Amino acid sequence: MMQSADSSNLSDSTIVFRIPARLADVRLLGISVHSLFSNLGFSDIEVYQLELAITEAANNIVKHAYQYKDGMYLSMKFTIKEDKAYCIFVDKGDFENFLKNNAHGEIAADTQVLPPDSRGIAIICEVMDEVIYRRSGNRNILTLIKYLP
Repeated sequence: MMQSADSSNLSDSTIVFRIPARLADVRLLGISVHSLFSNLGFSDIEVYQLELAITEAANNIVKHAYQYKDGMYLSMKFTIKEDKAYCIFVDKGDFENFLKNNAHGEIAADTQVLPPDSRGIAIICEVMDEVIYRRSGNRNILTLIKYLP
């Protein structure tokens, strides 16, 4: 079993993933973040939940922003900064704020309100400590933040 990394030694460390925007390739991203989070001191259950949240976000990009178009890519930057892990997704897909921001800028993660095909949004919002979406030019930027244990 691999020793957990001391997150204080990893501050400002970054890995960038670039994968084809295909559901089959999202699995590779899931395997990678599983390993990263497990080496940061999260429990097995937390690691599974984090992997699920990350893959749900990537799946949403493939399905909604790119609508399964061939030849497209998405990227995710994984950064450890101080006491937080940042997973920043960037894509150039169609604009769709799948987080359903309300007028106050808060995320509507209430599963009573979300349609059945949007349960991944509730998972993402429940697992992550902060979820931020913004549009910059022709890019969608989704930032998922998890506080380190």
